Amino acid sequence: MELLSGILVILHLIGLASLLGGFMGQMKDLKTGGRIVPGMLHGAWLLLITGFALVGIVEMSGDEHVNNIVLAAKCVVITAIFFLAYGYSKKDLTTKKWVVPTIGLLTIVNIALAVLGPIVQSGAAHGA
Repeated sequence: MELLSGILVILHLIGLASLLGGFMGQMKDLKTGGRIVPGMLHGAWLLLITGFALVGIVEMSGDEHVNNIVLAAKCVVITAIFFLAYGYSKKDLTTKKWVVPTIGLLTIVNIALAVLGPIVQSGAAHGA
């Protein structure tokens, strides 16, 4: 189970790097709107899928529990990122001026929630 969770964390970080790298690559075009590159959409997919899989593994372990408040916030953020990326990936080459910066900001918020918010709690801290 530890190997599987390690692989999922690696894939989760690859998805994060893909999403953030896609945003960083568009920074020079932010004044004109930028565009959603395929790596951003694939990174959002990968974050969403591996995030849910990691939560399932934590809950199956029985020793630890997820912090549902932080997890809910992360789910809202990554879902918003995914729908923005998906919705504007089919459009013209350039998007509205607010789309790419919003995706970048939400990605940074997602990182901050992961680092600053205790996502996993031990059984003793949870009261179990």
